[in-house]
Amino acid sequence: MFEHLTNIETAFGHVKRFSLVLSLGAILMALGAVWLSYRFQQQATERVYILLDGKVMEAFASGRQDNLEVEAREHVIRFHDRFFTLSPDGDLINQQLSEALYLGDGTVRDAYRVLREQGYYDRLVTGNISQEMAVDSVTLAMDSRPYRFRFYGRQQITRPTSKLTRRLVTTGVLREVARSRHNPHGLLIEKWETLENKDLKIEKR
Repeated sequence: MFEHLTNIETAFGHVKRFSLVLSLGAILMALGAVWLSYRFQQQATERVYILLDGKVMEAFASGRQDNLEVEAREHVIRFHDRFFTLSPDGDLINQQLSEALYLGDGTVRDAYRVLREQGYYDRLVTGNISQEMAVDSVTLAMDSRPYRFRFYGRQQITRPTSKLTRRLVTTGVLREVARSRHNPHGLLIEKWETLENKDLKIEKR
């Protein structure tokens, strides 16, 4: 009888150990599933899908500092394009300049105000004059904040009877701000000034 009880206790001990092993295995599997789902979710958030010309393209998210220099260059180019590429249409001029003013501080608004008060934009419309900005280069000093830049470009001013090419050099600093719909790079141009704006050549049309 005692031998029978011993066998029962031994069997019960085996069952307990087996149950414990199964429980630990289930816990480890559950933890592994949670970890894998977290990794998959993390990888999914690092991917961004954009729609370009009707095609879905995959992009990868990264930290701001990884692309800061690229974004700074694009911000400077975007601003100069919006501020200096203008058509002889009052509504388009207002739209372009409105976008440009979101990218800079009071020094940009002061330059715009001077040109507006001088009737510069009105003369573009009445004279059927268009102007286009072509980028030559942008230099950046990203070693300390605020980041300093210098923009080099050529401006083509097309009139009904002539085409004027001018050299434009500007400088300023970039301050980091919050991104927005109007300022996608999250940078603000400050202390903006024109260093050079001179005629290079004029051609008859």
